[in-house]
Amino acid sequence: MADLQVSWSTLEAVHGALEKATETFSGDALPAEDGAFGADDVAQAFATFRTAQQRSAEWLADTSRTLGQYAKDTKSLFADTDDDLAGMAGGK
Repeated sequence: MADLQVSWSTLEAVHGALEKATETFSGDALPAEDGAFGADDVAQAFATFRTAQQRSAEWLADTSRTLGQYAKDTKSLFADTDDDLAGMAGGK
């Protein structure tokens, strides 16, 4: 049976990258239309697009936050499991 190996540095790098992604997608709201489009149809299309883009950015921020927490939790859970197994192997 192969040994299970967990790379702490990889988990830390993944967590860091996902924190940066969360910050990127959690940024300021997109600018609103300021009347420069002229036609109501164009302004409405922009508003619809902007709303969809904002929802996508919020979803990406939430997903990045969740995945980053999984990476952080994985590191902690494996460390706890290693400690438990070491205790059992030592007869504790």
